[in-house]
Amino acid sequence: MLSALTAPLVLSPAVLLAGEGANSGSVFGDAVAAWHMRDGSDGSGNADLRAVGDVALGVALEGEERTASITRGGDGYAARFDGGYLDAGCDGAVNLQGKALTLCLRARDPSGKWDSPLFSKHGGHAVLTYNLFSADLGEGAVVGFELGTDWSARPLRVSVPLTRIDARDWHDFIVRYSGAKLELFVDGVLVDEEWPMGSLRSGNTVPCLVGAEWSGEAVKAGFRGLVDHAALWNRALTDDEIVTLSGGAAHVALRDRQVLGPERTHLQYWRPRQIGAAVGDCMPFWHDGRFHLFYLFDRRHHGSKWGLGAHQWAHISTTDLIRWEHHPMAIPITDEREGSICTGSVLFHEGTYYAFYATRLPDGSQHLSLATSADGVHFEKQGPAPLASPPEGYDPLHFRDPFALLDEAAGLFRLIVTARLTDGRDGCLAQLTSTDLRHWQMAEPFLILGRVTDCPDVFEWNGWYYLLAEHCYWVSRRLEGPWVQPDPNRLDVLYVPKTAPFREGRRIYASWLPDQGWGGDLVFRELVQLPDGRLGTCFPDELIPPSHHAIPGRFTPVTGEPEMGTNRLSLRRGRGFEAATCPVPDDAVITLQIRPGSAALQYGLVVHTDERMAGGCEIRMTPAAQTVELLCRQPDGGTEPLAQIANVMGLENPFRIEIVTRGDIVDVCIDHRRTIIARCPSRSGARLGAYAQDARVGFESIRVHTIADEP
Repeated sequence: MLSALTAPLVLSPAVLLAGEGANSGSVFGDAVAAWHMRDGSDGSGNADLRAVGDVALGVALEGEERTASITRGGDGYAARFDGGYLDAGCDGAVNLQGKALTLCLRARDPSGKWDSPLFSKHGGHAVLTYNLFSADLGEGAVVGFELGTDWSARPLRVSVPLTRIDARDWHDFIVRYSGAKLELFVDGVLVDEEWPMGSLRSGNTVPCLVGAEWSGEAVKAGFRGLVDHAALWNRALTDDEIVTLSGGAAHVALRDRQVLGPERTHLQYWRPRQIGAAVGDCMPFWHDGRFHLFYLFDRRHHGSKWGLGAHQWAHISTTDLIRWEHHPMAIPITDEREGSICTGSVLFHEGTYYAFYATRLPDGSQHLSLATSADGVHFEKQGPAPLASPPEGYDPLHFRDPFALLDEAAGLFRLIVTARLTDGRDGCLAQLTSTDLRHWQMAEPFLILGRVTDCPDVFEWNGWYYLLAEHCYWVSRRLEGPWVQPDPNRLDVLYVPKTAPFREGRRIYASWLPDQGWGGDLVFRELVQLPDGRLGTCFPDELIPPSHHAIPGRFTPVTGEPEMGTNRLSLRRGRGFEAATCPVPDDAVITLQIRPGSAALQYGLVVHTDERMAGGCEIRMTPAAQTVELLCRQPDGGTEPLAQIANVMGLENPFRIEIVTRGDIVDVCIDHRRTIIARCPSRSGARLGAYAQDARVGFESIRVHTIADEP
């Protein structure tokens, strides 16, 4: 429950009873060391604390602070630190070994600074076993934890930004290490996680310290605050036990909303509410009236698990694209050898859901795996593991993204796999075949591309076959080809779009918009099929962000003598530059008709700009080149390209344009057939600009709606 990644914390009645009714003191019963602060004695009798420097034991707590202490298994007393520390020694109980650990510390920093060691067996990063700390690591203050294992000289780190918690309040910090997973809880709320390999380092001879750390040849102290209690276990506590030690289920549920915020109900431009989380490759799937979206859950922009990624399959679903249900993690990392659960696909056959995916191992090699489900929600990994490995002639570092399909004409199943040949032909889509979905044989490559192309998606739609891979697509009249790339062959600028059917013959694809690295925001598109088989894209109506009252579009000129009216603008000069602006909210849905004059050279719109139309994001249309560009306007008048789509036909004729601005995202749909999206790094104002360069252009039927607030 506490470790659910895709859903807000919703506690079942059973967990509520367990969390509220369990005896906090009993949780400490099998701790290897449990320190209450009346006198620093260890309730387990293994490692009493010794006060060093300016630290006072036996500080009586009163009122609500005393009640909270006792609720969590404390004794109503605290230790007050003013630069001193507590020493538990270096022998016996504090020298944990193996692949399990839980650490608990209840503490308060009245200053709100949190800039010192908290609870550690340190000695330097090469020997560190465990280290709970607070510090500014260059991107703002955090409370963090480092775990040292024998797999790497570099510890794994989890943390929570200080800005996400009440810095002056009491907090229950609990770290749980269970072999394949490392989790950091604050007040019972899961705030970060990592996926270790190896066992706890042995042979660390430095003492276990509260309020300090042993670094090099000296002790680094400096904590100024209060500690209620601290404890160590050589096992992973249960979710219920963590709830109990964090004040009970009701308190945890309150903290969950305070730390993580509410869950957004609208999923366009969405990412998981967990701290530092993002959406990666998407795997949509349609079955029995329900649209499922499996996606790679990412933390740290592919940097988890020492750079292996540690992605897992998260899962949400809907029947209408409006109301979404968050499900448990579909395919989590359960073995430390799983460096990452990579992209794949789902196929339903004879009452069973088959989820094919790639597993990245610690050596970087990639192998195919299988999980199955009876209900489409709860999946079990299947043997043999791996299901298939790169055979001779294939690069072991490129064998991933299996896409499963039923070839009814041939009477078999196919797996189309991103791969790389080692015979000089380079990238290809490899192919495996099966008659039972469990035993697979290599076949000749499905398609030789000459470059490695990720995340294939193959489907038939109204008599045409389509192959999507990365940003591009191919089209054919037959599954076996020949496959040709149309012009244009790029659907959008989004990353690795993958599709699934939807009601009434529609087809929806899901993708992600990057944000400072790998992973970002979830973005949906609807495919548009043209009569000649080419594809376009548009906004799915259901996923346009909900909006409320309309704002009148009243323009003021920037240059020239435009003809202006409410919700309309006519730029009539025809030579030189002419422009006007009107106020719009930061987050808005904007629709209008553009009516270019003959021989229009260039025209466009600018969002997030000011009265002089300086800064913001420019949407530039160039009819002769058939291009639409998104550009960041610079203060000096220059522009920086953000995104471009080509072969946009019809820009010399009247067309409708839709624009969504949400945070730093600018999303554009042109005439219900082409889309383009980017992040705008420069927002200089809350106005919409319209301009024409050597052109006469009318901007008509302008509608601006404020995006409605979500809960």
